[in-house]
Amino acid sequence: MELDEFHGKNGVLDDVSEVHDVKKQYNDMMDRIDMDRLGKKQELKRNFRLISIFSFMCVAMSTWVFVINASTSGLAAGGTGGFIAVYIASSFVYFPIVLSLAEMSSIAPTAGGQASLIMQYAEIAANYHWTSEFAHPRVQKFTSYIAGWLLTLSWLCGVTSGLFLTGQMAQAAILITHENFNAQPYQIWCLVLAFATLALFLNTIGAKHLALLEVFVAAFFVLGYAANVIVLWVMSPKNTAKEVFGTFTNGNGWSSTGFGILTAQTAALYLIIGSDGAAHMAEETQDASVNVPRGIIGSYLIGTLSGLLMIITFCFCFTEDALESPTGFPFMYIYQNATGSVGGTIALTAILIVLTFFSATNFMASASRQTYAFARDGGVPFSKQVAKVSDKLNVPILAVVIAWAFVVLLSLIALGSYVAFYAIISLQLIALFFTYEVAIGTLIYRRLRGPPLPERRWSLGGAGLIINIFAFVYGLFALAFIVLPSTPTVTAETMNWGPVMFAGIMILSIIYYFAGGHKTYLGPVKLVKSEGGWSR
Repeated sequence: MELDEFHGKNGVLDDVSEVHDVKKQYNDMMDRIDMDRLGKKQELKRNFRLISIFSFMCVAMSTWVFVINASTSGLAAGGTGGFIAVYIASSFVYFPIVLSLAEMSSIAPTAGGQASLIMQYAEIAANYHWTSEFAHPRVQKFTSYIAGWLLTLSWLCGVTSGLFLTGQMAQAAILITHENFNAQPYQIWCLVLAFATLALFLNTIGAKHLALLEVFVAAFFVLGYAANVIVLWVMSPKNTAKEVFGTFTNGNGWSSTGFGILTAQTAALYLIIGSDGAAHMAEETQDASVNVPRGIIGSYLIGTLSGLLMIITFCFCFTEDALESPTGFPFMYIYQNATGSVGGTIALTAILIVLTFFSATNFMASASRQTYAFARDGGVPFSKQVAKVSDKLNVPILAVVIAWAFVVLLSLIALGSYVAFYAIISLQLIALFFTYEVAIGTLIYRRLRGPPLPERRWSLGGAGLIINIFAFVYGLFALAFIVLPSTPTVTAETMNWGPVMFAGIMILSIIYYFAGGHKTYLGPVKLVKSEGGWSR
């Protein structure tokens, strides 16, 4: 496209509609330039604009929702005051990671992400591509391959944890309305299967309407938030401010209260991760090199701020008696205490079920795009089939089916066990933070020792190196706590099985790589057009 095409009919932009048309042409051109530089063919339809990708990520994160339904372990570990403090601190120190990922998404706006950027600068479906982008040539291929597996694993676990939690809440809601109901673990699996199948439908048959649907779900997200805040503040019995902000406990029996409170950050991080999912949708986002970073940062800020108000609200209403709720969910006890009715409790719980389901549905979309991007580069068995995009639906159907199958099979392991559920969360966080460390670490190395970073439309500027280093150091610190068991006295019930599952999957992926995967896996950087990168 020639520059003159942007000057309007008579050398100027004559009216508002013409300005809009020119801007759209420019944005489309930038998307084509990015895909061409990354050596990728545009196969997915760009249905998402800034408002829809922002809505997509706010719903995917759903921080305030998970504050209510998944923060019990954090409250038990550090008390209300301890968990609030850890949440605030984690939100600040995790932000440099978010900023680093946002800049990387502008450099390589595609569906592969962290792993790709390690190889040089190719793709973005997650940090996998970014790993390929920035690593030294001698280690690019293997490093980006490992990052690709880790990132794919992490997002698939994210889908599983969300849908498993949805199934648990649905069973608990039945238990409230039918006191004689005989709750069994297999019922949760059946509910997970039903929810996962509905998410599969929305991500295949309904995919062309997903961007529009996100805007409506985001509106419901805001209304649900308002309803919860109002009900809890107006109707629920309250603790005193001293009790809320002054309660610091070592609930899990670690050697010191300070260390015990720090172990609550695993729960806090689970509440605030996920904003980088926008990167996985980059190939379906208009003007991706600008809108994806904006979506990542905007959704994170909205998520953490709304989550902070909700966690304070929840802690004012939280009591030790809530932990004894027969449903297994303290929030249902709090809802009943506030509303004084089963109907009111079910109505508020239904809001959480719907939003948790749509959060998992968005995670499934991101996970399938990560799987598609990794398969496109030859990283998984049957890569050609997995990476095939339906001509009719414009989605990688088999990649979505793989995400569905992963949820269904992994949920069989859990079958209602809270130990298994937290193992899935741990596995998700371990895999995700490992990709952060690899991607950000190679980015730091590139800034210090390699050629200049490629041009990007969203940049951290001169502060980039300092932000990257802080993000890298904090990532190591967080990992040290993520892999810990829930208590210092390790039993089968308190053991953190996440690292064990992580090691097993990594061993299998490495075996596959050396058994033949290295022959089919190219790595994103092999497709990138030269821009004065590492000399070979």
